[in-house]
Amino acid sequence: YAPPNLNQNITGPFGELRDIYKNGLGDNRRSYSYHKAISYLEKLPYQVTSVYQVKNAPSIGKSLQNHIQEILSTGKLSKLEHFRDDEKVKTVSLFGSVWGIGPSNALKYYEKGHRSLEDLRHDESLTRTQRLGLQYFEDINAKIPRSEANYVENLVQEIASAIQPGISVVCGGSYRRGKSLVGDMDMIVTHSDGTSHKGFLRRLIQRLKDIDFLTEDLLIGYHEELNDDAVDTYFGLCKYPGREQRHRIDFKVYSWEQYPFGLIAWTGNDVLNRRLRILANEKGYKLDDTGLYRTILYEKHKRHKVSKLKGARVICKNEKEVFEFVGHPWLEPNERNL
Repeated sequence: YAPPNLNQNITGPFGELRDIYKNGLGDNRRSYSYHKAISYLEKLPYQVTSVYQVKNAPSIGKSLQNHIQEILSTGKLSKLEHFRDDEKVKTVSLFGSVWGIGPSNALKYYEKGHRSLEDLRHDESLTRTQRLGLQYFEDINAKIPRSEANYVENLVQEIASAIQPGISVVCGGSYRRGKSLVGDMDMIVTHSDGTSHKGFLRRLIQRLKDIDFLTEDLLIGYHEELNDDAVDTYFGLCKYPGREQRHRIDFKVYSWEQYPFGLIAWTGNDVLNRRLRILANEKGYKLDDTGLYRTILYEKHKRHKVSKLKGARVICKNEKEVFEFVGHPWLEPNERNL
């Protein structure tokens, strides 16, 4: 598992700022900067007591170093205190953390005069999935112990195998990266025979509903079985036997050829995925969760605009071959908390 975080006094405030920029302000660039800094600080085997200890850290620039200096000197961070006192930022950030709402809708609801989750509950314009996100807000935002995620992975694998022998189910995300607490559960599904994955998710989801494990649907994306490249998707809420608390669970079903890429994408973390995409792009390829494709430049003559199209997929038999192709040193899943 991940070592204990010796710098919670810094990563705590940084985590709040990361979430404010992501959920409240829709500023993914700044949110990502705090995310990288947190990942770096969490893994340090010592407590930071002087800003000089992180002076040369690649993920902590001058601005974040100033933040650290302020925290070490005063025990507080004025930027965070300002946001905490700003009703608009605080409220929009809260609304943006509701599943299905996001920053832009959060701002709209604020401008409509809403100031609390209770206000939101009375808004008739909410979609069904947003209402579910609101109804189970506390459940969805609660962390899941690793032991429970392990139980779910084994349960789903057992049921999946009973439906289709040989099917593979892996719980990705922070669980696969070795974290002791996870936010949700990402189930990555495939079959080595290259065909039995087609149409499988529909049967699995129905069976999991029959045993009262899956309780609410958030997003469903099934495709025709003749479509070889389609990725069947399900996002929903689940509960454990004898309990009513809901947890977020996602399923992605990949073909055997797509599987290494899906496994990398849904294991993460975001920092690593971004690095891998950049390295692929530098070599003239596009990397996503379905494959590694040669980039074909296509010029639209009317405006001389150049578009990028996907060429042929590069065949990679496993994750290691993907890392090797783009030129990134191999990392075991528990080494990917960058």
